[in-house]
Amino acid sequence: MTGLRESARRVAGRVRPLLDEALALLRPAGRRAPEIVVTVGIVVSVLLALVLVGAARNDAHIDAATGRAVGEVLEGGSRPHVYVRFTTDEGAVLTPEKGVFYPHGLEPGQLVRVEYDRTDPELVRVAGRTWTEGLVPVALGLVALWAVLAPTAWALARARRRRRAAAAAARDDVATTEGSVAAGASEDGEPEMAGAARR
Repeated sequence: MTGLRESARRVAGRVRPLLDEALALLRPAGRRAPEIVVTVGIVVSVLLALVLVGAARNDAHIDAATGRAVGEVLEGGSRPHVYVRFTTDEGAVLTPEKGVFYPHGLEPGQLVRVEYDRTDPELVRVAGRTWTEGLVPVALGLVALWAVLAPTAWALARARRRRRAAAAAARDDVATTEGSVAAGASEDGEPEMAGAARR
């Protein structure tokens, strides 16, 4: 039992300096926690907006040189990548590596009308669907994101203000106490410091 305690103490003695170092590194970041939370929210919001921009760009390419075909939804695709095999106007049979855009509601074996970019047949979407399909999910994602991050940033900023106010009050108390001690010492007839002005 004592050997186990000694081992635990040795391990704790080795780990404690590492933890202290890690805390010293994280302490400045902790002081900026509200700003970090808001920055993370902004970065994620921009990324979600870029998803829509990318989808709109792909749609613009498809709209510029639209080819139409009927494709078969293949087995083995997962939610983000549903694969469709279709025949282009030139007779080439294609299965785009990226899958089909806007695949919700598609089942393996189903025949579906697709639109593709004739200059780059890897860009394929379900006919009639556009980047606007992503507006609702992105908007809901942004609302959920900021519903969590905004109160978190506010609470962290409020806690920081309270800590700063408490630290300022403590400094004022110390300064007042030191001032009253110095004033009390000169009134009691104690010798004043050389060069100190009389009150």
